[in-house]
Amino acid sequence: MVLRWYAVVSFALVAGYPLLSYDARTAPFLLVTLGAVPAVLIGVRRSPRTARLPWWLLLSGLVTFNAGNLVWLWMIYGEGRPGGDGSVAEPLFNLANLLLLAGSVVVVLRRGRRDVGGIIDSAITALALGGLLWDAVLLPQLTAVGTPMSTQAPMFIDVLVMAGSLGALLRISLVARRLPALWLLAGGTGAGLLGNVLSALILDPATGVRADWITMVYLVGYSLLGCAALHPSSALITLPGPPPADDLTPARLTFLGVMTALVPVVGGGRVILGLPTDGLLIAVGSAVVIPLVMVRVARLAGQRRRAEQALLRMATHDALTGLPNRAACLDRLETDLGRLRAEPDPATGRAPGGTGLAVLFTDLDGFKPVNDRLGHAAGDELLIAVATRLRACVREHDLVSRFGGDEFVIVCRDSDPAATVDAICARIREMVELPLTVAGETVRIGLSVGVAYADPAAGADEVIGRADLAMYAAKQSKSIGTLSLALA
Repeated sequence: MVLRWYAVVSFALVAGYPLLSYDARTAPFLLVTLGAVPAVLIGVRRSPRTARLPWWLLLSGLVTFNAGNLVWLWMIYGEGRPGGDGSVAEPLFNLANLLLLAGSVVVVLRRGRRDVGGIIDSAITALALGGLLWDAVLLPQLTAVGTPMSTQAPMFIDVLVMAGSLGALLRISLVARRLPALWLLAGGTGAGLLGNVLSALILDPATGVRADWITMVYLVGYSLLGCAALHPSSALITLPGPPPADDLTPARLTFLGVMTALVPVVGGGRVILGLPTDGLLIAVGSAVVIPLVMVRVARLAGQRRRAEQALLRMATHDALTGLPNRAACLDRLETDLGRLRAEPDPATGRAPGGTGLAVLFTDLDGFKPVNDRLGHAAGDELLIAVATRLRACVREHDLVSRFGGDEFVIVCRDSDPAATVDAICARIREMVELPLTVAGETVRIGLSVGVAYADPAAGADEVIGRADLAMYAAKQSKSIGTLSLALA
């Protein structure tokens, strides 16, 4: 209800603005600009405490704008200062612009944190189009009417920054779709940008200053900002948005390349044709756009690297336990066997034989009854717990892998592998004696372990096969909750 009444009254004042005499327009102007302040204050109070920063920045910008408006009006109409130009208020207007833009940027950063690539693309496009607008349209007009550089510079910065912010806001608005507050905020930013453009292009022929009807465009921006703060969705605009697809297709890459080169190419073309151009635009535009492109490329490279790492991990690791899988185990074993063949014995200068590498093939005893009685989820939980405990029983450089089902293989390489196997088996025996809690129940399982010492001349499959046979031999004399051990 508050939003509806605010929108009706605010836009009615904007619509009636040109119908009033010049002197009578001050009242609706102040009602609209000042009325946006309590509207945004309500938006601050509605938002969660952790999401209030952008609204505080927007509120500070509005208060500063209104302070500048009051100073401007006093300079023009105030007693003893008739006919003042209000230029003393310009610092306040510039500060207000920065605060409003900072509020929009915070919204973009928080809402779009999962869509950084899309936001960068939108900002690059908006900056390029804003630079083109400045170089081809605004700068010639400002130069023709003799606008001083002190006025051009803030306007140039406003146009570029507002264009980039508007592009980013439109991006997160398109992704969100169901957050009207974002669209209203983007509309307010767009109205401010349009007002700045029109202020440079359209001057009152009688006074040489901005045509007064352009004030309506700024008033629309105030009204839209107030509506954005009062809309119920305003409390949600700083929550992270959904992660959209971020595929840099050839067409999209070509488009970004064109946008990146747009300002330098147009600026260079105007120089060739002898038309006025802005070297500051080319320098600043390049200084802003090129880092954005570099960040975009770096993010894409990082995404590709993470995707490759994820694929590699999926190919070499068990999805349930996180341990290396069968393929990774065989690959590690082949590598270690190759090292044994390559490393000569220091005393004899010959291969050290089967004294450097041991393989422990383990199988759970009692796993199937637990899996059948408590369900597959409980069975998975049991496998994860056993994998964690087995990993704690070995040294850092030893390999524990899930070979398949409830079978695990341990590969350890040492100058005295027999002593290492004894130490590992002692720790496994202690581990087996401890009960496990699965699906809220206490269960006990046993382990059968077969040990094979590697012959460098043998292959990985042969060593694994001998350890597997030894494990089955150990299982023949097994009872649940104990460790049985056999050597190949």
